[in-house]
Amino acid sequence: MRLTRGIRTGTPFGAFQSCRLATGQLARRISATQVIPASWGRAGPLRLGGASHQQVDSLRAARCYGAGYRLMSSSPAAHGLERLPDKVQVRTGPIGSLTYRLSKVLEPRTSDHITTRVGSSFGGNHSLEWMHLPRNVLLVVKQGDQAANAAASKIAEYLTAFHPDSNVIVEDADVFAQMQNRFPKLLSFSPAEKPLLAKKVDFIITLGGDGTILHASSLFDDAPVPPVLSFSMGTLGFLLPFHIGAFEHALQELFSGKASLLLRMRLQMSVHGPNGQELPRRPHKQQVHLMNEVALHRGREPHLTMIDAFVDGRHLTQAISDGLIIATPTGSTAYSLSAGGPIVHPSAQSLVLTPICPRSLSFRSVILPSDSTVQLKISKTSRSPAELIVDGQDLGVLSPGEYLQVAMSPYPIPCVNRSSGTLGPHAAARSKEPTLLDEAIESNGARRAEEEHRPLSSASHSERGDDDWVRDINTLLKFNASFGKGALENPLDDTAGAATSK
Repeated sequence: MRLTRGIRTGTPFGAFQSCRLATGQLARRISATQVIPASWGRAGPLRLGGASHQQVDSLRAARCYGAGYRLMSSSPAAHGLERLPDKVQVRTGPIGSLTYRLSKVLEPRTSDHITTRVGSSFGGNHSLEWMHLPRNVLLVVKQGDQAANAAASKIAEYLTAFHPDSNVIVEDADVFAQMQNRFPKLLSFSPAEKPLLAKKVDFIITLGGDGTILHASSLFDDAPVPPVLSFSMGTLGFLLPFHIGAFEHALQELFSGKASLLLRMRLQMSVHGPNGQELPRRPHKQQVHLMNEVALHRGREPHLTMIDAFVDGRHLTQAISDGLIIATPTGSTAYSLSAGGPIVHPSAQSLVLTPICPRSLSFRSVILPSDSTVQLKISKTSRSPAELIVDGQDLGVLSPGEYLQVAMSPYPIPCVNRSSGTLGPHAAARSKEPTLLDEAIESNGARRAEEEHRPLSSASHSERGDDDWVRDINTLLKFNASFGKGALENPLDDTAGAATSK
């Protein structure tokens, strides 16, 4: 038995309300006793001697009441990522009418993980082809959400019935406790096994909101992220293309290789002291990879912060403000947007630098190329330190003289979207139909100029598939909505107009 920190305290699990523990204590008898909070800080491993299998199973995911800790079994039934097969290889390539002629530049890539580099992202969807059937599935479930827990059980039932070779991995102790008796192949993992996720997991399923996806991203710090299939539990979110009611169809598309991916750019961040030495923000982690944004904010300090911003080593400006945000294109519709930043398409590789309540009226957001390296340094003359917030997580405080450095991460988030994935990387070649690019290359200069100004046909649009981003900024942000009657109606929804006309 091992002691691991719990996320939160709650009601006791089963009949075991709490556990008395001292360093090196040999527990031959398990009973409900009084918790001694002071003992948890110095407690070592809890060894169970003479305990029955039933007691061990009952305590496998028990949380110690009132102490913020839970007991997790170190037996192979609960942990054992090392014995899982390695993840299978995938093949990805851009989908679109230009792919045929640009195949030498944007040819499909086969690898056991998905990476990106500056200028490599294609402004559209990517195909996903499994070299072998995926086997290891990570379920990331919103904590404390009973609907999400129930959905996790349904998905596990589906995988057991239609893909019996699948290994389901869960993180949350509550989910594991509710599902372990019905699913013998269910696995959990300890914090020490977290680095194995990037090597073992074939794809991720998230059940919750946008924050659940951000948490899934944090599980793959400094490592490639597997494809992420996200389901909405009834809430709206920019990163939730599927409703939980359609999970069977979505999984069928994913397993059959008909799904498409949108490679959402991430950032990598490191924190440095006044002398340039790296200061880890997470245990044993010099760099942190993030999906939405990193923000420096004065927090509860009464004074504005003074932050010097550098781009590629050159001083850009000194911001006297509540703080600064560096966001990804995905994060441009989150905190940065609320602070007055621009909306950036997720396929446009860039960094967004947005001030938070600046004292200067002329300080506006700046969009930087993705190969930029940005440094934000707390000025030595600043009267206030700054809190460091990464994807909603507080990672400490930066004092005057300390700085953070941000650049594009080589490991994007491959998000499965609702766009058609039936057209693979060489769909244009299979169709044998000339594209606009073919005609432009084979014609003279006048014809080429004419073609460049000709609107794209509807067929070309369909090859790009449905754009989730266009739909989301209209339905979620009410982009460019008027203040008149029916402003909240979706202009792309014909049923709304029909209902009004009646």
